Amino acid sequence: MPTARSHDVIVIGGGPAGASTAAFLARGGLDVGLVEREAFPRFHVGESLIPATLNVLERLGAREAVEARGFQIKYGARFTDQESDCEYTFYFLEGKAWPVYSYQVRRADFDAVLLDHARKSGVRVYQPSTVTACAFDSAGASVTVVEDSVAASMRARFVVDASGREGLVTLRGGHRRRLPNLGKVALFAHFRGAERLPGRDEGNIQIHVFEDGWFWWIPFAGDLTSVGCVMHARTVRGREGDLEGLFADMVRRCRRVASALDGAERVTPLHRAANFSYENHPIVGARFVAVGDAVAFVDPIFSGGVHIALQSGELAAQAILAAFASNEFGAARFAAYERALRRGITPFFRMIFKYYDPSFLALFVNPRPHFGMMEAVLTLLAGGAFLGMPWRLRGALELLFLLSRIKAWTRRRTGLPVESRLEW
Repeated sequence: MPTARSHDVIVIGGGPAGASTAAFLARGGLDVGLVEREAFPRFHVGESLIPATLNVLERLGAREAVEARGFQIKYGARFTDQESDCEYTFYFLEGKAWPVYSYQVRRADFDAVLLDHARKSGVRVYQPSTVTACAFDSAGASVTVVEDSVAASMRARFVVDASGREGLVTLRGGHRRRLPNLGKVALFAHFRGAERLPGRDEGNIQIHVFEDGWFWWIPFAGDLTSVGCVMHARTVRGREGDLEGLFADMVRRCRRVASALDGAERVTPLHRAANFSYENHPIVGARFVAVGDAVAFVDPIFSGGVHIALQSGELAAQAILAAFASNEFGAARFAAYERALRRGITPFFRMIFKYYDPSFLALFVNPRPHFGMMEAVLTLLAGGAFLGMPWRLRGALELLFLLSRIKAWTRRRTGLPVESRLEW
């Protein structure tokens, strides 16, 4: 690395949010440097894409490269509830502004494709390199980058924080708000030889809800399956034993997963993530914005993480390009970006909180195609919230939430549990 280098924009982090922001900016004519601390490929969670993500990839110019990798196609999602022994498979709707399918991706491969696309778009990538300091002044920012134990100073007129959970820029002058009752613990790994669904359903993500939490089941191409358990806090509080034993115990308790893993071989270490749902504030400032997980991380039950990362990258790039065109870089310049991003994220949060309510879940796994409620749910699950949901579909969601409250009353009258699993 040279002892000093200057860019219009420095992006900190090379995951989907950082790579997409950088590529959009470079394609818009800016000189962009991206600093990523890890060598790729590397293991990462968040492996199930939603259909509207493909639209963003198309606008980024990366969709062809992604589809050429032969990732597993998915046409929908199967949800099961062990308590009621109910299940339902949602298929993405035709005739929408997005495709009727998406992909299950090994993030090691997917992230490498996006970062390579950023390079081909003209982004200068520093990897593996680590940002250790970022100081702002009236003209821009000085960023200290360490590569091979050698520190160098870089200048930029603007900085994008795409550093994920670390929030290297965002959290130094701000704070993180943990989302109430979403402080879950997740254990996950990849398996070979696990059960596959037949035919067109082979690639569908499966969500299995049981008393102690829920499992994700994400089939990849090549007979690999990502299996993860998101546990309630009370499941792990005060528990003795190692994580291997905990994961094995959860598998035994979830009948569907135990049966489908019978005879399968685990081929990766067991990974852990804890207390992973949060929002950061502020996410914009004079000469900086945050994107992706540096903004917020939502419970992964509806597979929104990668879409939020890519969509935030596109929205941020639009705001930054406009700022360079007007030569205005104050925090107020990026207020519209923050509003648009939070407007797209909020429906995911709201649906997640509802999902842990057994009354809502009972309706969710027994849907009825009345008053547009099914269309509203599928629009949200496909990523349509960022495009703005029509009032008709918003009203349908409100009706669904109202019915869940009525369902809670009837469950209470019949002695069934009504306490939200968020409280567990």
